[in-house]
Amino acid sequence: MFLIEIASPRGALTDVDRRGLAGELCRVLVGAEEGVAEETMRRARAMTHVGFRELDGWTTGDGPWEPGCVPPLWVTLTVPEAWRAEMSRTTIGMVRRGVRRLDRSHGWQRPEGHLWINVVGIADGSIGMDGKAGTAHDVIGHMTAEFRAQGDAANANLPEGMSVDPMCGMHVRLGRGAVTLEHEGRTLGFCAKSCRAAYARKHGLPVPS
Repeated sequence: MFLIEIASPRGALTDVDRRGLAGELCRVLVGAEEGVAEETMRRARAMTHVGFRELDGWTTGDGPWEPGCVPPLWVTLTVPEAWRAEMSRTTIGMVRRGVRRLDRSHGWQRPEGHLWINVVGIADGSIGMDGKAGTAHDVIGHMTAEFRAQGDAANANLPEGMSVDPMCGMHVRLGRGAVTLEHEGRTLGFCAKSCRAAYARKHGLPVPS
C-alpha cells in the first residue's frame, strides 16, 4: 500500500513529466523484482496510487517560484503507521531516485531544500481500504492472500541460508540482522517486521518487538 501525492507549482510539470514520474515511482516501489512473489506484487501494484496536485502562489522564503526555474516538489507518501519507521529511509531514497531521473531529463540542478519527501503513517482503525476501516495486518493479509494460498511449495529448491517469507513470498537471507521467528521447530525469515508481526498474529504467537 502506497498512496503518493506529489505537489508542485501550477504549470511546472507537463503531462509527460507526470506520467514519467508516476511510472518511475511505481517501477521502483512495486515493480517486478527477482526474489519477490509475483502474486504479492500484483496485489501491491493494485494498492499503489500516485496523484498530482498543482498549487497556486507557491512561495519559498526566497520569494515566489518563477516559471522556467527548477520547480520545488513536495511528496507525501501515506502508509500504515505500523510500517512507517521501518520503511521510511528506504522508501524516501527510492522516491528521491525517481525525482532525480525527472531532473536529468530536463537538465535541472535541483537547489537544496527544493525536494521534500514525507512519509505519513495512518493508525490502525483509520485505514479505509475499499471503504472499510482496517489495520496494517488487514492490508498485509489482502496483499499476500494469493501467495499464501499456495502453501509451502515456494520453499522448495532454495539455496542454503535462504528462506521464503511465509507471508509475502520474498526471498530472505538468514543470518545476522535477519528478521526471523521460531515456529514449530523452524526458523522463518521475513522481509520486514510488519510481515513477521502479521504472521505471529495469524498463528497466535507473541508479536516480537
